[in-house]
Formats: sequence, structure tokens, C-alpha cells
Amino acid sequence: MSTRDELIGYCLVNLPNEPAFEHAEVLADRYRAEVLADRDRQFVAWLLKKSREEEHGEVIARLASKVARGAVRPNNLRTDFFQPGHTYTHVDDGTDWKFRVDTVTTHPEDGERTALGWRHFRGQWEPCAYGEDDYEIHLYVGTADVTEGGAA
Repeated sequence: MSTRDELIGYCLVNLPNEPAFEHAEVLADRYRAEVLADRDRQFVAWLLKKSREEEHGEVIARLASKVARGAVRPNNLRTDFFQPGHTYTHVDDGTDWKFRVDTVTTHPEDGERTALGWRHFRGQWEPCAYGEDDYEIHLYVGTADVTEGGAA
């Protein structure tokens, strides 16, 4: 359960005369947006300060501009899970395991991510789904991104 869900549940249980569930969701989402916007403003201010102090400040200033206009978003930064369009393998474990990710979806109730794609193991390709717990296991044994023409 997320902190957002806990907050909404707390409001509904402890403030019975307050707005309905949907309104509590709207308020929680609005508060989150305010917190993120404030964080982004502080980060941009810090980047601009660093751009004036550093030797290659123009690069930092360009990054600040991208953050300020919303070009840097959490959904295009996530690297803490399998990424669509990427292929992964184990490093130095002696297996022929590979996993090509076609898409990532989330569970409708708890939001847990699942990567859907094709696994190559023991000489055969087969459809496969890996959840977040599976990712932690593969990360532990040394998974590497071996996408051709992309990040490796």
C-alpha cells in the first residue's frame, strides 16, 4: 500500500464528515503535485547556481532548462526495472539466459510492475513475464543490458 493510499484511508476513517473518497484522492494527488513542483523548482535553482560556479556551466544550465520545462520526467528516467526495447543477460554465470522486454505493465490494484517479453534459455525462446521480485533476483546475480545499438 502506498503512502497516498494510507493517507486517503486515514482521512476516510478519522474524518468521517470530510469529503468522499474521490475528493480525498484528488486532494492527495494535488498535494503530491505541489510537493513535486516545489522539489523541481529547488533543483532548478541549485542547477543554475552550479552552472555559474562550474567550468562547464553551460551544460548544467541546459540541464536546468530541460528540468524547468518538464523534459526530464520520472517515467523517462526509471532504470530500476526492466526497460521496454532492451535485452538483458547474466554476466559470467555460464548460462545462455536472455530476456528481451517488449512492454512493462502494472497490476491494476497494487501497481506492481511486470515486464512482458521473450526469454531465451536452454536454447529456446519462450514468452515470459518477470515481476519486481524477479528483477531483484536477476539484478543480484549480475544482469546486464546488452541491447544492440543501445545502452550496454
